[in-house]
Amino acid sequence: MDAASITEEIELIVEIGEAGDALALAKRLAADEQTTWAIDVRRAVTDGALDRGALGAVAGRISDAVNAAQVDWGLFADQLVDMEAGLRAALAADAATPSAERRERSAQRWTAQQRFEERVSDYNAKVEFVNRERGRARNEAKAAAVRAKTCGTCFQVPAASGECGC
Repeated sequence: MDAASITEEIELIVEIGEAGDALALAKRLAADEQTTWAIDVRRAVTDGALDRGALGAVAGRISDAVNAAQVDWGLFADQLVDMEAGLRAALAADAATPSAERRERSAQRWTAQQRFEERVSDYNAKVEFVNRERGRARNEAKAAAVRAKTCGTCFQVPAASGECGC
């Protein structure tokens, strides 16, 4: 079901319908997998009584949701035409330049990309070094804490009574 027919049917139910009509509409909406609207329509019926104001509000929300999602295709088409004109102009300008100049620009872009990748690689190496040193420092601190608790002769942690395996 499309939104226009749903709102039209809801408005008819508000004017002359009964609670059973609203429940039937809610079932059809749920079958069409429009569960949010089905729940809203179902909530307009309480103890077999139809709340016409709430159902009218549901119709308003449905029409607002549909109207908000509409696209101005004319404006969209105009923007596409403008974009196409800009791209065609850029392609024409590129085609008008001599091939030696295009090769030079391509080489400059390639060199710039290589420099960027080298900077990224250097940065990643520095980060890896810092993280490795931090990890080493953490491991050494943990090892020192374990060594402080461990007996130097039998290498066992003493029991709560203070006796080890020696």
